[in-house]
Amino acid sequence: MTDVQKPGTPKRVTMVGEPRNTSAGSRGSAKRNGSPEKRVPSAVQRWKRQHEQSMMEKLVGLRNTKKELTKISKEQATNLARKIPTELLARDWLNVIEATLETRAYLVEKLMPTLILGMEKLLNEADKRGLANGSDKRDPNFNPINHLAQYLMRNNPRYSNFSEASPYVRSLREVNEELKKELFNIEDNRLARIKAEAKRRRDEREKMEEQKMFEQKERMKLLMKQFMEWCVNPSGSVELQLLQNALRSFVELSERFPDHLSEAAKLSHPLEPTDVTGKALTVKEFAKYFASYTSELNSELFDRFMLHMTKCAAAHRSLSHREARRIHLTNLFLSCDHSGIGLLDRHRVLSLFENYWDSAKEEIKHNLRNPRKWPVVEVDEADDTLSDDEEVKEEQIPSLPATTEPPRSPPPVTAEPREQTIVEQKEDEASDKGEPTPETQQQDAKEEQTDQKIEEKPEQQKEDVALTGELLQSQPKTPGTGTQQAVSFAEGTNFEREKTAMTQISRSHSQMSIFDENSVNVSQFVQLTETFLGDEPSTKGFETLMKYIKSEYQETEEEKMERLVRARREAMSSRRKMLLDQLFDKWDNDGSGYLDQDEVENVMMKYKDGQESEAIETAKVEMKKKTKHPTDNRLSKREFRNFVTLVADAMPGADAEFEYFIEFLNNSVEQASDMLNRTYAERIRGEARKKWLQYIITAADTGGASIEPVYKAVFQALYKDAEAHGGGKNISANISMLERNTTDRTRGDVVLRYVAATTEDADFLLGKILYKDMMGISFSAVETGKPIHVPRVANHGNIMFWNPYRKPDEREGSFIVIPLKDRRKRVFGLLGIDTLSDHHTKSIFITHEIQFFQGVAKSFSIAYHAIDMRKKLLRITESAVSWIHRRSPHVKEVVAYIVEPDEESKDFVLRKMMMTDKRGSIQNMQNPPRLERKDNLFRDYLFKAVDNSESVSADAYGERHLAFPLRDDQGRASAILDISIGEMKQLPSHENREVQRMLRLLQMAHKEITKEMAGEEKNVVLEAEQNEESRMDIMFDRLMLMELRENVNKLDTKAFAELRSYNDPPRIVHDILKSVKAIFDFEETEQGLYDDWQQMKGQINNELLQKLATYDPTAGQDLIQPEKIEKYLKDVPHGEVAKHSSVPAQHMYNWVFVCLSLIEHTLKMRENNADILPPESEKENSGENLLQQETEAES
Repeated sequence: MTDVQKPGTPKRVTMVGEPRNTSAGSRGSAKRNGSPEKRVPSAVQRWKRQHEQSMMEKLVGLRNTKKELTKISKEQATNLARKIPTELLARDWLNVIEATLETRAYLVEKLMPTLILGMEKLLNEADKRGLANGSDKRDPNFNPINHLAQYLMRNNPRYSNFSEASPYVRSLREVNEELKKELFNIEDNRLARIKAEAKRRRDEREKMEEQKMFEQKERMKLLMKQFMEWCVNPSGSVELQLLQNALRSFVELSERFPDHLSEAAKLSHPLEPTDVTGKALTVKEFAKYFASYTSELNSELFDRFMLHMTKCAAAHRSLSHREARRIHLTNLFLSCDHSGIGLLDRHRVLSLFENYWDSAKEEIKHNLRNPRKWPVVEVDEADDTLSDDEEVKEEQIPSLPATTEPPRSPPPVTAEPREQTIVEQKEDEASDKGEPTPETQQQDAKEEQTDQKIEEKPEQQKEDVALTGELLQSQPKTPGTGTQQAVSFAEGTNFEREKTAMTQISRSHSQMSIFDENSVNVSQFVQLTETFLGDEPSTKGFETLMKYIKSEYQETEEEKMERLVRARREAMSSRRKMLLDQLFDKWDNDGSGYLDQDEVENVMMKYKDGQESEAIETAKVEMKKKTKHPTDNRLSKREFRNFVTLVADAMPGADAEFEYFIEFLNNSVEQASDMLNRTYAERIRGEARKKWLQYIITAADTGGASIEPVYKAVFQALYKDAEAHGGGKNISANISMLERNTTDRTRGDVVLRYVAATTEDADFLLGKILYKDMMGISFSAVETGKPIHVPRVANHGNIMFWNPYRKPDEREGSFIVIPLKDRRKRVFGLLGIDTLSDHHTKSIFITHEIQFFQGVAKSFSIAYHAIDMRKKLLRITESAVSWIHRRSPHVKEVVAYIVEPDEESKDFVLRKMMMTDKRGSIQNMQNPPRLERKDNLFRDYLFKAVDNSESVSADAYGERHLAFPLRDDQGRASAILDISIGEMKQLPSHENREVQRMLRLLQMAHKEITKEMAGEEKNVVLEAEQNEESRMDIMFDRLMLMELRENVNKLDTKAFAELRSYNDPPRIVHDILKSVKAIFDFEETEQGLYDDWQQMKGQINNELLQKLATYDPTAGQDLIQPEKIEKYLKDVPHGEVAKHSSVPAQHMYNWVFVCLSLIEHTLKMRENNADILPPESEKENSGENLLQQETEAES
């Protein structure tokens, strides 16, 4: 081993095996041998030696490593210099292409190295032969395919490696290695990739959840902040019912969102039923409740939701302030109700509003509504001469003293009762249905009062006001000021019951009030005052109005007396009606709906042993004068009531005798029941049948103007009665309607079409038509107007069997047809009942069953006509709505509702029957939704309009709405028209007048069809109105035409002298006159004869006025196409006509458009041949003539 020398010493190498003869060794050896020359090295020397040796070993190692690295570098450089260059184009195979990774690896390894070189050789050969560069030269000795095939065969990679010398192929080999490596990583690391993908998704999900949690926290903060806008209760809570209404309204409004938002605007879970327990939520419960419904809404929808909630909260706060004002207004009403009957003079109240308006300061007047215009007054009372933009410039009217008559003087109040044809028509219908009217509901409260003498003094009046203040339910009441006039009455005069009953009306705000142009109750007074005050009345304005009305509303002693007498008479009339209805129901035990007049007369003759026979004969004469069918000896409930009233009025001391007379009739009916041995079971049977008949009426009232529920109720009533009181008969029933024969006139003028049938006969009857020349007894019942009963069908020989599969031996049974009659006793259909499907031997209908069938027919008739009237009203409303959109472009939406009773809540509901879309097109609801009061607190204006039968203007969800009630002939709201004008506070002046005009005409149309359904004659003016179906479509246009005729007739010569005074009139005026002349003289106008103003001016004369007042657009065979006349008005905007201040031009402009609309309707009806039902006059005449034949039916 080589010794390591110290640095700087001469190098010395000792070989292995060589003897070392050193002095140190000698010395050591000598020392070991006992020689004194031996030396021992020190520890420092040994350490130095070892350190030097280790350092030298490290240096030698580093030197050797460096040599190895240098050698490797030289070898790599040599190999790199020897390496064949590669082609960069081969790297394209690493790019992402359509082929998969496996396909690319296979092509690069197996095919491309040889194919690419072959293609290169092929191209070089083609270039040598001059065949490249797009040359058309051909070489017969050169075939490219064979040349390429030759190359591939000679250079097969299995036997030749020639291609390996190519740089491109070398590059492909490298690409192949990389592709294999990538493929290897994919195949061997699929699990790792799956785990990486799962981790990525988990991270994304966690990130989304974290973001969602953050968004939920932010939403919770916003909702908790929103709570402060809702919380107006000192307890720091919000009623759950309000929140549920807000959610429900958002769902309704989301239907109007764009399609992409409407689909996503669904709440997290369905809405729960509205709470009625009064539950309230705190701030945390509030936020959690809304968060549970809105968790799935995106950010945009949530922002819309919060905006909607803000609007609802503002409406809630406004409602709270309004309720506080209503308390003060109710106290004001009680302080002004000096007579204590619960009514105030409406004309006097409006007069005070006008005086206050005229004398109010500008800052107060700015928030008020004009008391001379709609909606403060009704549309038929509004002053159309004043525009909305003009102020009424009149002299300031000082405050009126108590004895001064106000400018708007009310009509004289008479003590005579109102006529039955005006007031009691709707009550008659309600009594026929078996429903208690509001007046009859008040009798219980009246009868509890004892007769007392009323002597009013100032102190006693305050006590009366305090007693009447029960309406406030312990709310604070504003004390009255001023001294009231005392009113005293004759001894024995009894007003206490009437006063209490009238007060009962105002206690129930959910009960519909009757509109009376002369008086208002407490609810109507509060609503009227709120309408006058506007949306945001100032505190000062409200207080001054309260003081002004309290100090100025006074009544004279005579007015108080007349009002009390009138209230007493109305209460007595209601009580009479209630007693007579109860008597009729007791007498008509089987619910037939009729009483035999001879039987009623025989009972009346026994009163006072026949001393009142003269009064009975007088009443019979009066009844014959009123009825159109003297041969019909039956009395309906209305006729019975009229007959008994006439008899009682003809007796001496009618008021006093009436109670005794009714008591005698009641006792007589009970004695007759005992004599007939009417058992308890029969009485129970009568009560059950009346309940089933009432279900038929209820189905019509609550069916959304659909006849299908009525059909079902009729068949259910028949089934139940046959099971319970008909011995378990198996019956079948059908309903057929009388129609005009439009297919084959030779077979009769009218036919019977089957419109409803029970299940077993539906396939054979529905849609079938029965002609007069066919077998059957149906037309005999139609002609006689009386039921026909066939006890044995098999033995009759004149029965039409629609079921061809029924064998002759299966035609045993009984059959009866009951005529369906309207209020004028005209037959419009039949009710058929049979027992052909009953296998019992005794299946004949007996007397009490036939009487019940008659009651079913009468109930169906009432229900059918109630639905028919609603359908007609909707058709007329459709015409009115189309005119509103045509004349008022700023009207955004119009919705029509009908009012229906609700038996469960004892309130009413609204049925959404019709609405307009964004383009103004009318959409009739197939399944009309029901709106209940508890579910629509933020649309309470609709229910207020029904409650008070008055127009209401209010904001809902940031849009202004105008609710207009359509009243029946008694004054109750039967339908509501909801007009939305968007974010505008009011319509432009000319549009507002047009809307009022359309609403006024719609109310007139409603009154007209109501009177017709009550039995009055029809008002047929135009030729097209001869047909009933077409008449409803043009009735509204006809009313517009009649109004324009009246307006034209009111114009004098001065008005038309204005038009003739023009030398060069405005183009609008000239175009209007040309359109008028085009209707009368189309050819001359088309030829340009009236383009000259001088020629046109000569046509403005009385003859033109006469034509305008008498022209019938629906008459004549050759009607002008409306398009040919509309071209004259295409440059005449409706809003521009009113700006020219030419009244004749405005009337003629409207007249032309109404005529064009009627012409268009007439042309469509003639094209469609809309001739379905015969004119009512024809049916009536035929029915009357046939009734005179007195054909008796078998029974």
